[in-house]
Amino acid sequence: MNKKANKQAIIDIVCMNQVWDSEGEATEKELHYYHITDALNRKWQTIGLNVSDAIQVFEQGNDDNWTRIIAPAPYNPNISVNDLINMLNISPEATGIRIDMQIILNTVERRNSFINRIVNVNPESTFLLLHQMKDEYLEHSQLSDEQFIQLYTVNPVEALSMYFLQSIDIIAYWEWRDANGTAEKAIQYKNDEPLISFIQAIEHAEDEAMNMACGC
Repeated sequence: MNKKANKQAIIDIVCMNQVWDSEGEATEKELHYYHITDALNRKWQTIGLNVSDAIQVFEQGNDDNWTRIIAPAPYNPNISVNDLINMLNISPEATGIRIDMQIILNTVERRNSFINRIVNVNPESTFLLLHQMKDEYLEHSQLSDEQFIQLYTVNPVEALSMYFLQSIDIIAYWEWRDANGTAEKAIQYKNDEPLISFIQAIEHAEDEAMNMACGC
C-alpha cells in the first residue's frame, strides 16, 4: 500500500468536467476533474475515474499539476489551537506536537499563517513546518524585551516558554534560577544567538556561575 501524503479529512468532493474532451457520451472509464474541500477549508483540484479513485489520487499529495490547491482557506479570526489540532487530526497520543502548537502558534495570525503555508497534511510535514515557523519567529518576531521582562516578573515559567517558544516546566526553571539565570541574561543570550534553546541557556548560565565562583 502506498504511503499517504495527505492524511486529512475530506469535507466535500464534486465531480467536474472531463480531463480530455471525447466524442460521444462520457463513460466511467474517462478521467474527470474533482474539486475537494479539505478539513482546513481549502479547495483542491485532482483527477480520477470516479470518486474513490480521485480520493486515492488526492491522498498521494500535491504534484503542482493534477493535484493542487486552487483556493486557500479563508482567514478565520476565531480559530483556536484546539480547532487546528482537530482539523489536522492530530492524535491524543501526540502530546509533543500538541504542546508545540500551543506554544508556537500562540496567536490567531500565526494559526492562519500555518494553514496557508502547509500543503500536504501528515505528521512529518506538520512537524517540519511548525519548527520552520518557530525558527522564523525566534529570529524575526521575537517577544519584545519589555514584554518579556514584564511577564517574567509575574510568571517566569510562562515568560521563558513564550520567549524560547518551547515547553519549560518548573524543574527547568529551578535549574535556570539556581544557575543565577535572570530575565536580563535570557535577553543577552537570545540577542547573541536567537535560536538558542533553553537548555543551552542554562548551560551558559552555569558556566558563567562556575567561572565567577573560581575567579576565572
